[in-house]
Amino acid sequence: MRKALTALVLALLFGACASAPNRLVHVDVQSIKAKTKMAYEVWTPLDFDVKKERLPLMVFLHGGGDSENSFDEAGIGQHLDAELAAGRIPRVVIVVPRGENGFWENWHDGSKNYRDWVIEEVIPAVQNEYRTLPCPQNCHVGGVSMGGHGTLRFAWYHPAVFASASALSAPVFDSEAIADFTGNFLIRLFIPVESIWGPTDDLERIRSEDLYRQWTTPADLKGIRLLLAVAEEDRDGLIKLNRKFHAHLDDHAIQHVYFEFPGRHKWVSWTPVIDKVLRFAIWGAPDAVKTAPPDSPPSASAPAESVVPPASP
Repeated sequence: MRKALTALVLALLFGACASAPNRLVHVDVQSIKAKTKMAYEVWTPLDFDVKKERLPLMVFLHGGGDSENSFDEAGIGQHLDAELAAGRIPRVVIVVPRGENGFWENWHDGSKNYRDWVIEEVIPAVQNEYRTLPCPQNCHVGGVSMGGHGTLRFAWYHPAVFASASALSAPVFDSEAIADFTGNFLIRLFIPVESIWGPTDDLERIRSEDLYRQWTTPADLKGIRLLLAVAEEDRDGLIKLNRKFHAHLDDHAIQHVYFEFPGRHKWVSWTPVIDKVLRFAIWGAPDAVKTAPPDSPPSASAPAESVVPPASP
């Protein structure tokens, strides 16, 4: 168990991206909620005209060791430009906020409030600047690794804000796993676990935040459409955690999309899956295809109500 946790924390905290030319718009902010200087970056279609077009909003949460610059560093902006030109993804505004290594939590000790920073500062600012369509029907959250953890937590804490949540390579902890994770000596060297989650021996509080206990009926998702995916060569611990949570959702008849994709715990593997996330969020399914003529952008209306039935384990 200790070896698996060591590998997991290294995967979560040390991301790696190749350098690429900047494509996203960078914005610096003095955050009230995070109580420090923060930033976010925004991707829009190259031909986007804020005065003439209103688009859905995707909030994308980076992993540990990464930052709001990750999309640029991994060349994802240019990739999305090409995918959009080919009609393979919908038109959308994407914001990538800075999350540091805070696990996208409102910290137990009150020193950092990363969820509030995104919900109360980033989203309103981007909605105002880019005139995005209203939440929740047209607002979506997704993320990779630590950002996948954050995605599921955002979906649980703020179901009235988002229409969909897409978690890639996420550490989906149950009560026992989070207790092992936060109690591990090596993890405590890198992560201020008690500042983030509080006393690690407070089992009742840990259980109260366990998604295995919170999501036990279809109604518990409160209308949020859920996508869960993990790389075929990801860390063993992450693959097992995702398969276990997928099985839990299936066992409780909670509709969701689950799949495993080629690659490892790297941006180069996540990049093509982000296309699927956008299609799932805006068009209703990860393998949806554009039906409008090539010179006509997809409708900016709310996403479809239907969801894809659970996949088989």
